[in-house]
This record gives sequence, C-alpha cells and structure tokens, in this order.
Amino acid sequence: MRCTSAYRSPLGEMLLASDGSALTGLWFEGQRRFAAGLAPDARARDGLAVFDEARSWLDAYFTGGRADAVPPLALVGTSFQRAVWDELRLVGSGQTVTYGELAARVGRLLGRATSPRAVGSAVGRNPVSVIVGCHRVLGAHGALTGYAGGLWRKRALLALEREGLVVAEAPERPAALVRALADVWERSVRATHDFLLPGEVGRMRPMVPDAIGHVPLLLVARRAGAPIGFLGMDGDFVEMLFVDPAERGNGVGRLLMERATELLGAREVSVNEQNPQAVGFYEHLGFSAYRRTSTDDGGRPYPLLYMRLAPAARGR
Repeated sequence: MRCTSAYRSPLGEMLLASDGSALTGLWFEGQRRFAAGLAPDARARDGLAVFDEARSWLDAYFTGGRADAVPPLALVGTSFQRAVWDELRLVGSGQTVTYGELAARVGRLLGRATSPRAVGSAVGRNPVSVIVGCHRVLGAHGALTGYAGGLWRKRALLALEREGLVVAEAPERPAALVRALADVWERSVRATHDFLLPGEVGRMRPMVPDAIGHVPLLLVARRAGAPIGFLGMDGDFVEMLFVDPAERGNGVGRLLMERATELLGAREVSVNEQNPQAVGFYEHLGFSAYRRTSTDDGGRPYPLLYMRLAPAARGR
C-alpha cells in the first residue's frame, strides 16, 4: 500500500508518503527532486496512523515545541545513501555538521575513505525533509550552502532550531498581540527614524493598532513566544516591516521578508528615503527603486522610495 497525504507547514505545503506503516517521503512542494521515487500508483489517504504521528511531530517542531517520538521511517536508497542518512539522523536539532565532517563519519562507519562530494549527493537525495535533518549540513567554515527546499527555508529551519525563532501568520489578532506589536513598532521607529519631526512618533502611535489589526496578511516573528518583529502585506505589497531594536542584526527582518517573497508573493515595498539602512536592507534582498515621492502617504515631508523585487532575486 503506497499512500500520500498533504501537510501545510509554515514554510509551505508538504507531501507525506508512506508504505502503509512507515514514512517513506516528506517533501516541500516545488523543491528539487520533489516526490522522487514515489510510486506512480500512490494514492492520497488520510487517517493513516503514521501520517497522524508525522503531523503531530511536525506541529510540535514548527511551533518551537519539543518534537519527541519520531514516526517510523523506511528510507529507500543505496547502501551508501542509507549510511549517510543514518549519520544525518544523529545530528540533533540545533546542531550542524559540515560536509567534510559528515564524510569523515560515514567513512569511519564504512571503513573506507568517503568524499564530501559523494556525501553531498546523498544528502541532496534525502527523501524525508526536516525529520532527517539535511538542512543541518553546512559548507566549509560553516557556510550556508545548497538545500533542496531553498536556502531561505534552510535559514528558517536553522533559526528555529538554534534560536527558537518562529515566524508564522497571525490570522487572529487579539488585543494583547496588537498592543505588543505596536510596542515593537514604537521601539523600532524611535531607534531608526531619527529624521522624524519632534512629537511625530506620539502623533502616529494611536493609528498603529488599527493598521496592524486590519492589514490583510500579518506575519509575526516570536522568540520564546514573545513578539520581536512583524510584517504586513496587502496583495503583493509589503505595507509594514518592523523589528525590535534589541533584535537588529539577528536576521529577523530577513526571515520575515523571505517568507513574504518566497512563499506569499510579495514583490513591492515602500521605504523612507531618509532611512538609508532600510533602503540598503531591501537592496541587499534584490529590490530596486522605481519611483520616488517627495512626501509620505499622509503628505508629510518624508520622501518615499517605491521598490520592486527583481525576478532573479528570488530563492537567494
């Protein structure tokens, strides 16, 4: 019996596969080698015990909780590939290993020299993403290198495991969350918008909760459950992006923007021209200015740059 089932993760749709008793595949939709090796006669089937176990594990994992019992796995591959995958399973959450280190471990296991290139090929063919942590393998000197699901997902998975940093949509916005995000907004603006006229932050603050509450799509970044940044979108336009100044330099803004551009279709943003750090941040992500206004949307003397994402910048 060959079965499949869908799972919606914060990093995109995933496909689970099973032989009826064990998990044989777990892929992000659209990744390289998606559903590789899946039998053509596989049929969708919900309610399978192993799928329920896998969903429970993934639910706990993606919310930053403790993912305990791993569902039973049946990984199909060559003896060399299975040896590499077995070693991968020994690299725990929050840990990383280089291709060279992994090759040395596999070589000791097999009793013969093994090249990092051969190991890298086997890592790239891992059929069970996330649970078998191929995202924990780094290049020489800890460089972030290729991942079948995209480097943006690799960054997000490592940030979740190493730092407890969770980014997720917030379809429900209770008053306590809106207040916390408005506080993040104020701290962020006071730290980065020194060009504002005296008293401007205080005049703008009462409008912020309504803007947060009504933006069509809201992403919230949390560390240990506490909001530390947020991004709001309307269609393909990023309406707002603010990160607590205590978290600046920790990659929170990038994680939010990559989730928006890679998964949710964000393509445009506006930014205060007088905030060169923000302009540089968007340029680094592949955005370029296509229009300038001499005032902001409220007619105040704060020039805006409207920026658009270059198609080639996706997936970087």
